[in-house]
Amino acid sequence: MSEQHLETFKATAIGENWPTTVKITDTEFTLQLDEPVEEGGTNSGANPMQYFAASLAGCQNEQAQVVAEELELKLTKVTIDLEVDLDLSGFMGSSDHSNGSYKEVRMDTLVSGDLTKEQVQELGKRVDARCPILGLLRSSGCNIISSWKTAE
Repeated sequence: MSEQHLETFKATAIGENWPTTVKITDTEFTLQLDEPVEEGGTNSGANPMQYFAASLAGCQNEQAQVVAEELELKLTKVTIDLEVDLDLSGFMGSSDHSNGSYKEVRMDTLVSGDLTKEQVQELGKRVDARCPILGLLRSSGCNIISSWKTAE
């Protein structure tokens, strides 16, 4: 049986007209969230889905560093390009809920360093299995397409 490592993350959102500010509590960070002007915002910050996509990319990158260290691989650079397809019908009110709204994630990851193609494939397999944000998407039924390659 594996040992549980539970950590709690906190945030407080304060929405007063536009934009919405989110304070990440217990740290020095405050994030400015907004929507584009054409969607009623003032475009003073990234929207929540842009932060979500950035969180996924950041989580994958951090997990790659952890796994590379465990495998004793020397990474010099990891570049992750990703896209997340989201059905907004629940958000827009044309559906009763947003369950199953994440439809597909496409990730192309290029790894630089002294690694073989096989090592990069093993790295990617482990990272994709262990990234908690990707796990959340996977458990929601989202289709995940992930490609890990050595940088040319």
